Amino acid sequence: MDLHSELEAFRAPIARWVDERLLPQAEALDEAGEFPHALFRELGALGYYGVMYPEDVGGSAVERPYTAFTALCEELARGSLGFAAGVCMQGSTATHTIHQWGNPMLRERYLEPALRGEKIGAFAITEPNAGSDAASLRTRATRVEGGWRLDGSKIFTTNGTVADFITVVATTEPGKGAKALEMFIVDTTWPGFRVGRRLDKFSVHCSDTAELAFDGVFVPDDHQLVAESGSAFLNAYQSLTVDRIFTAALALGNGRAAFEAARRYAGEREQFGQPIGKFQAVQFKLVDMYAKLEQARLATYHAAALADAGKPITTEAALAKIVAADGCHEVCQMAMDIFGGYGLMKEYPVQRYLRDSYFPRIGGGTGDIMRLVVARQLNL
Repeated sequence: MDLHSELEAFRAPIARWVDERLLPQAEALDEAGEFPHALFRELGALGYYGVMYPEDVGGSAVERPYTAFTALCEELARGSLGFAAGVCMQGSTATHTIHQWGNPMLRERYLEPALRGEKIGAFAITEPNAGSDAASLRTRATRVEGGWRLDGSKIFTTNGTVADFITVVATTEPGKGAKALEMFIVDTTWPGFRVGRRLDKFSVHCSDTAELAFDGVFVPDDHQLVAESGSAFLNAYQSLTVDRIFTAALALGNGRAAFEAARRYAGEREQFGQPIGKFQAVQFKLVDMYAKLEQARLATYHAAALADAGKPITTEAALAKIVAADGCHEVCQMAMDIFGGYGLMKEYPVQRYLRDSYFPRIGGGTGDIMRLVVARQLNL
């Protein structure tokens, strides 16, 4: 079976689930702005959180895991980017760290139930005064008898208020930069942990985002993630580059939804005695939208294929995120233009697509940071 046939065979059932289960609820989820627990568990029971993992931990063991997970993120974002963002966190960053650097106990207690959708995970790195500059993190891990004491705060944590466990990045030696950063698994039932507040966003409403506080949280030694060489965080920072591809896929799925909505509307809305889709001005917009989607698709799946082949993806992943996030944002803007005044009405989803299109441009590293990554790769 060739790659295209294999990918479409994987895509077909998740696309059907999106059409039958997610799309009918997408507007209500956005309006309520609440984490969709029932849908989240349902998707987990279908095995999709284990796409990138082997069978011995409850994964799906697909042949091309990065390409498959890219398709999953794209299809889910076509239905609801907010829902897709939580799934992307669950199936990648929040679970990858435990699979890669966690001990058997952590895998059994957190990873395996998370892949079944029975527990929810999160990854906490960003702080109020430290975003792109990870070396400036202030959350402190202090060595105590039997483990570590965590003190500090995090912000913009996806799945933060609903998580059962969180991978927390903290410094063991303030002032030593990234080399002193380590990762710890925090059970959200532990004393000293609390959700500071659930953050209210104008975009991706049903994607849970939180500010977190750690006040003397005791973390046992067996809940520290340990790499064979160097800190687990530095290893994670390199390997999690692939998440930029998944963010690009989120943008692509959302852009596809906007394009299809605009194309349908152009065939239904009549002015001057004919559908507006018969006017060249609208046709040219739709063609430009389609071209941007194709550019995003090619860049995104090219990077995913390289990841599956075990090849370097630093440049390609950053480029995919730039091309997809910016291009699909423009697609959503053009869709709004085609809808005109009706695009501003909540009865049409195009306003949601445009609002949600801002998320991939910022989440997982801003466009400027992606450009900086590529510039360094080019030795500029």
